[in-house]
Amino acid sequence: MTDAAFKLVSVEDYLRAERDSPTRHEYIDGFVYAQAGASRAHNIITSNLHVALHGPARRAGCQVFQSDMKVRVTPTRYHYPDLVVSCGPPGEDEYTETAPCLIVEVLSESTRAADQNYKAERYRELPSLQAYLMVDSARRAAALYRRTPEGWVFEVVAERIQLPCPPVELMLELIYEGVTF
Repeated sequence: MTDAAFKLVSVEDYLRAERDSPTRHEYIDGFVYAQAGASRAHNIITSNLHVALHGPARRAGCQVFQSDMKVRVTPTRYHYPDLVVSCGPPGEDEYTETAPCLIVEVLSESTRAADQNYKAERYRELPSLQAYLMVDSARRAAALYRRTPEGWVFEVVAERIQLPCPPVELMLELIYEGVTF
């Protein structure tokens, strides 16, 4: 008899293997998924956002992590957002963020559906999360989920984005600086 095509992996085995892996993997309910590389536009957008958020985040006592900090969304789900801002104390694991206040995903053709649907839903379940920003890498467009006292509000970004954490206003022009479509 042959082995199953997909094997369930424990959280402990995933976390142990991920520390030494040259490839990033997301973990969803026992299954491990390798992460692909990103386009030039995706990388420029992510870098622009990191630079724009770094100063305001540090002044607010927060940290900005780019691409390689995984987020524990639930005890059995781990993702690698493109950017994570955290203002709380570090958790017990140097490789995992558990209380982000901002998550940013840069959308590509291969990740768009998951980022806009599945991940948007899961991320908004995090009690610490104040905003989830999605920035398109194929065209100049962005959208934001913002937590309010009444619940989550969805906003399509026209020209500027007001983020609650860190408290900063970003212009789409800055986010897309250096990107050609």
